[in-house]
Amino acid sequence: MFSPDLPAPILFHPFKHHLGFILAYIKANQSIDLIQFRADLLTLGTSQLDLYFGPLDAVQIADETVLYLQQHDLLTPAAFRHYLGSGGQDYRCITLSDTTDWVLRWGTVNDRYVHLHPARYASHTTRVKAAALKTAIATVIASAQLGLPASEISTINKVRTEWLGLSPVKWVNKPEGIGKFLKLLQDQL
Repeated sequence: MFSPDLPAPILFHPFKHHLGFILAYIKANQSIDLIQFRADLLTLGTSQLDLYFGPLDAVQIADETVLYLQQHDLLTPAAFRHYLGSGGQDYRCITLSDTTDWVLRWGTVNDRYVHLHPARYASHTTRVKAAALKTAIATVIASAQLGLPASEISTINKVRTEWLGLSPVKWVNKPEGIGKFLKLLQDQL
């Protein structure tokens, strides 16, 4: 889900790419309806993504990007499209104040033509499979709703099979995948 609260022309999906936003979502949705929750999780997709955990909030990221666009006369759709095309690829990278690299692509939502996401393996980011992130988010929420311990494999598999329609797992390796992101969310909530 993209954030309409961010300044145009920025198209940014903080639920997919911003840890701070995900934490706020979890806090605000401890009793979310399962149908709405599943719809929200669909926006994470099915492949890998880059998750930003740095000091900038989504508004600061958008504001710094708009400032970059202003300084380089790229705030019109035509100028931005030309900028993307002149680089020989369909994207460009910029570096924000916290030294994180961000990818600029052409956005497909009206008046949101600057699609923004963290660059692969940039500072203040980590790469995550969508299923692992969905499982971690859902397990934390299910733990609160059902009073089950989030770190137990039975809770994780209940969430994966009953809430997410995913296969159960035999174990969770704490330093990576589901275990890594479950711990990350629990430690910061």
